[in-house]
Amino acid sequence: MTAKSNQNKVREYAELLLQVNNDLAVTETLDHALESLLNISSSIIGAERGTIFLNDPNTEELYSRVAQGDFMREIRFMNSKGIAGWTYTNKKGAIVHNPYKDDRFNKNVDIRTGFRTKNILCTPLKTAIGETIGVSQLLNKKEGHFTEKDLDLLEAITSQATIAIKGHLAVEQLEDSRNKE
Repeated sequence: MTAKSNQNKVREYAELLLQVNNDLAVTETLDHALESLLNISSSIIGAERGTIFLNDPNTEELYSRVAQGDFMREIRFMNSKGIAGWTYTNKKGAIVHNPYKDDRFNKNVDIRTGFRTKNILCTPLKTAIGETIGVSQLLNKKEGHFTEKDLDLLEAITSQATIAIKGHLAVEQLEDSRNKE
């Protein structure tokens, strides 16, 4: 790879992250921010669909706030279950090429949604201070398999997006406190 092509790749990468930051900065709600993150990441990486799971610290569950596809009900499971739970608990990304042969895979979600998972790319949503607040999961790469490059890209996108997501979470928690009073 030449120095010029390397510079172009770095510039494209920086522009992508700036675009992610800008797109999420103008979102007005948490759901809108999560939907934007999901659409950007699945489009750029080339996944059939994805889900953003947030951690509920009261119940120690991951729950889907936004998901792509036909199944729109909330999905909840213990934050240590499945590939998403493993990613959340271990605070690191995962690439799974054959989930049905992976002991960590939670088949119940496929059964409930009617979707067939062929491969998974998953990364934790980490705040700037290192707190893990959830997981971003992409399913079924449209062409080929998920790669380490895809994982690096998803990690970079989610780290940019988590800034806006954390802000929206704080606003929602404040509104919930006010409503309870």
